[in-house]
Amino acid sequence: MLLKLLGGLIVISASCLMGYAFARDCARRPKELRLLQVLLQMLENEISFLSNLLTDSMDKISYGHNGGVYDIFRGAANNLRKDEGHNAFEAWEMSVKNNIYKTGLNKEDEEILLSFGKMLGSSDVEGQLKNIKLTVNQLKVQEKKAEEARQKNEKMYKSLGFLGGLAVVIILI
Repeated sequence: MLLKLLGGLIVISASCLMGYAFARDCARRPKELRLLQVLLQMLENEISFLSNLLTDSMDKISYGHNGGVYDIFRGAANNLRKDEGHNAFEAWEMSVKNNIYKTGLNKEDEEILLSFGKMLGSSDVEGQLKNIKLTVNQLKVQEKKAEEARQKNEKMYKSLGFLGGLAVVIILI
């Protein structure tokens, strides 16, 4: 009897942890979308006020941070720095495609980032700033959608984790 009780607690604990892991992943996307907006606004400041090179601006934005959306900026800077003849769009596109899996962003977010890259480095300063503002606005819409999905799903994942584990224990006993 004690062994059944201990086994049941282990099953319920494991399923609760799975539910919390799914809930955490659900909460990750809105945070990264907010961070991406902040980083793009930093890029906007770098371009408009400091007139830094795109490579230097992206390096400065990602300096001292690892993982997630920071790797997109770092990867783009590294791709531009390489002597392979990539333009800004190609460097950005390669970086987004190589680093998107490290984030909680979805396909729609990836498309927004890729469309941002199409104008990157191909127009004057005013065009760049308008492109950044447009992208930030698109990301705000995505953030609202992600936040609604988080509110809807986060509690459900936690509850399903516990209830799923409880159901398995009841079936096994």
